[in-house]
Amino acid sequence: MGNGKQQAVIAVAATIALSGCGLIKPRDAGYFRFHAEEARLVVTRCERGQETGSDCEAAAQAVAELDAAARRKSSANGRR
Repeated sequence: MGNGKQQAVIAVAATIALSGCGLIKPRDAGYFRFHAEEARLVVTRCERGQETGSDCEAAAQAVAELDAAARRKSSANGRR
């Protein structure tokens, strides 16, 4: 196994172990609203089937809310 693959396997195993212990908490829509770029990345990964779970739903909700807020702001600026 190459060094890069070995590190990836260790990282995944550590993430699984820590999340099982409750040390890594699932992210909610509030987290993703504050981290918009990460939210869009998670949504893309979920659409590609590279990620599943509650992060997909939370990120999608946050992206929808961010996009709606941007449309409202753009619309309000157009009326001035």
